[in-house]
Amino acid sequence: MIRKLDYNTEDLERLSNSELKKLADYWLRQYLLRASVGFGERVWCPIKKQSYHKDQVHCCHYYDRAIMNLRYDLKNVHLISAVSNTFDAQVQVEGHKSKHHKEYEEFLIEKYGQEEFNKLTEMSKELKLFKQEDYIKVIKQFRNE
Repeated sequence: MIRKLDYNTEDLERLSNSELKKLADYWLRQYLLRASVGFGERVWCPIKKQSYHKDQVHCCHYYDRAIMNLRYDLKNVHLISAVSNTFDAQVQVEGHKSKHHKEYEEFLIEKYGQEEFNKLTEMSKELKLFKQEDYIKVIKQFRNE
């Protein structure tokens, strides 16, 4: 029998790390959606410079979400249109992973500055393993507890 994950559970200590990661990812997205108030059901995509329905945006990571020390870093994660994250990510651009990454990099540098972008790059080279307490901390942070 498959157990359905309760995203609002208070009994976090009983969950596995993979369940906690799902909850942390869910609550990160909810946090970003709450932070984009003013557009109702629509969310502004800083790359495409237009708004999309909240179901048409992805929680995008500039540095891959497998890099755990940046997976929940709010300078690395933004709500970006599915069009950019899916289709533009397949368009090759010299010197960059893709058109999406080139435009995402330009947005990050414009928003945070070159020095902060360089710090993100350095942080992307660090290794961090998440433990149960790390996930619980992230979940509580993004739930606003």
